Amino acid sequence: MQIKLDELIDALDMTSASEQFYYYVPEERIISENDFSSEDFNRKDLIPLPSHKEKDDYSIMESFIKSLPESQGKEWLEEAIKGPGAFKRFRNTAERFDLLNDWYGYKDNIYELMAIDWCNYYGIEYLDDIPYIVEDKLEEEPVKVKNVEHNYRLININEDNIYGLVYLVKDFRKALAKYKNLESKIDVDEALEELQYYIQKNYPIYAISDNGKYIAYCVCRVEDDVVWLESIYVLPQERRKGVGKLLLERAEELADEYHSDTLYFYVHPNNHEMLNFLKNNGYDVLNLIEIRKKYQDENLDTTYTIGDHEFKY
Repeated sequence: MQIKLDELIDALDMTSASEQFYYYVPEERIISENDFSSEDFNRKDLIPLPSHKEKDDYSIMESFIKSLPESQGKEWLEEAIKGPGAFKRFRNTAERFDLLNDWYGYKDNIYELMAIDWCNYYGIEYLDDIPYIVEDKLEEEPVKVKNVEHNYRLININEDNIYGLVYLVKDFRKALAKYKNLESKIDVDEALEELQYYIQKNYPIYAISDNGKYIAYCVCRVEDDVVWLESIYVLPQERRKGVGKLLLERAEELADEYHSDTLYFYVHPNNHEMLNFLKNNGYDVLNLIEIRKKYQDENLDTTYTIGDHEFKY
């Protein structure tokens, strides 16, 4: 899922008590609630943008006035926002004291921060429109360039924002299946059901977003004050950048909240990348061995020796 940051900021600017905007997931575009009468939309495919009340332009006005140095203009603006008609009086007063451009810039910065927070929360990658310069000449049509700097954020996942995580869960299950020479047939709906199960069980779920896009996640399970890292997954192209470490540290903080000295993991014996990751972070103690009978028609061609015992895998 992607969105242009300037389009999102424009929608926030137009949001009012009479007009609410939504992100329409199938087409990755913003629509107004007023469009619902003319087009057929499935509500589950709509993610609401911050509402008029959440945006709270009045508080932004108050914050802007507080940011101004002491002056006659500041005093007049403080009086202008008192009582009915505050927005119109504020604009006229700001224009009178040549503060209108300052106000628009301040408000746009607030909207940009609000838009970025919204994207990170829902796992929607935001793109900037950056002019592309060739031989010191600006192209007539600026090329749309994706953000290149990493802006990692740790996001708590709940029933409102799980939809941005389903494809990561799907990829994770595929990766796990390969360790047993199997092919995962999990689809998006089943991945969503898995996440909904975790939430129903109150399993803490965390994701890492980079410029809004979810690139990693982990699921914790708490049993008798013991914290298990049920799953942890980082997109292959995002590994070795400290992303997995951010998730591990959050899970360790959770274990500390339960007064536990360690996290616990289930790991496939041939998941060497994960085993190396854990050993590099101090997890090098074998705790338990899970043993079972061979499945019917299962082909096992790998063996592992632990102590004096050899096991098929």
